[in-house]
Amino acid sequence: MHVERLLADKAVVAVFGSASGTYNGRRGLVAENRIAMPAAWKAVVENRKIKLWQVYADWTEASKTIEEDKSSC
Repeated sequence: MHVERLLADKAVVAVFGSASGTYNGRRGLVAENRIAMPAAWKAVVENRKIKLWQVYADWTEASKTIEEDKSSC
């Protein structure tokens, strides 16, 4: 997670940024399987505990990387 902006209003917290990692598919943990995407997270807090956690991400490029990996080898 790379956080670019964080907003909080009472019990709701929103985080905006990007998520990244490496897909461990047929090719393994190689540079070609690196995935990065814009993402946002939303949390609703109640009694100092997370009641709701939502993740929003654009998987367009990640899906291409996974498909390329599946068709390799």
